Amino acid sequence: MSVLVASIITVLSIPLLVYALWPERRSATGHRFDVLHGVSNIHLGASIRDRILAPLLDATARQARRITPGGVIESSRQQLLFAGLGNQLPVEALLSVKTLTTCLGLVCGLVLSIGAGSSFRIFMILLFGAVGFLGPDVYVRRRADRRQRAIVSALPDTLDQLTVLLEAGLGFNTAVEKIARSTTGPLVDEFARALHSIRLGQARNEALEDIATRTGTPEVRQFVSAIKQADSLGVPMARVARVQSEHMREIKRLHSEEQAMRLPVKLVFPMVFCMLPTLFIVLLGPVVIRVMNSGL
Repeated sequence: MSVLVASIITVLSIPLLVYALWPERRSATGHRFDVLHGVSNIHLGASIRDRILAPLLDATARQARRITPGGVIESSRQQLLFAGLGNQLPVEALLSVKTLTTCLGLVCGLVLSIGAGSSFRIFMILLFGAVGFLGPDVYVRRRADRRQRAIVSALPDTLDQLTVLLEAGLGFNTAVEKIARSTTGPLVDEFARALHSIRLGQARNEALEDIATRTGTPEVRQFVSAIKQADSLGVPMARVARVQSEHMREIKRLHSEEQAMRLPVKLVFPMVFCMLPTLFIVLLGPVVIRVMNSGL
């Protein structure tokens, strides 16, 4: 009974810890108190999460980063960029979340296996621990895949708009700005971010290269390479945009045909294991019942 109570308390404490670590705005009263009494009283006016729980989370992130291989950290950082979370969720925060979910999985496995045999209990603990450890990575990877598919799907239409604006006489930056104002999506967000970086003084080729790095799609990288080459050789941007638009649309058509050709193969297993047994039961079931009733 004591093990069950301790496990329940641990399970309930982990969500409360996550909630306590969630950032919140400081109140206006606390802000005026800091201004009036100086920087020395900031720690006294801070909440418990800022004084105790946040340093605990930072220590957990440092320890997790220390024992995590460098290749895994770099891969996690890259997946966060592909998922559009590079600025919102640092890799240290992801490691902390993985640590908390792993502990939660271990405790859940222990709670669910109370009263079972030792081998089953070890299996449940390891299973739920693995789910807690791999869960955040799977979520980030699935989000990155969805975002990359959305970017590739929106690329031909965005290039069509860019071509029309460039052929109308607008500059590249102005055309990108108009596209960013009129449409939405992850690709447009990346263009708007690149345009903001250009306005802050970054070179256009570097800003476009950052788009290719953050998206991680070959189609966007090919477009960026074409724009950089046209900029260096003096080729009109409108011509390059039109050629890239037609090429990307052709790639999209070929990809759709490839997915359509894979569909019959994917339907084999549902038909064999779901539809055909049901069909056999409907067709042969009455015959079997009649034969059994006739005594043959």
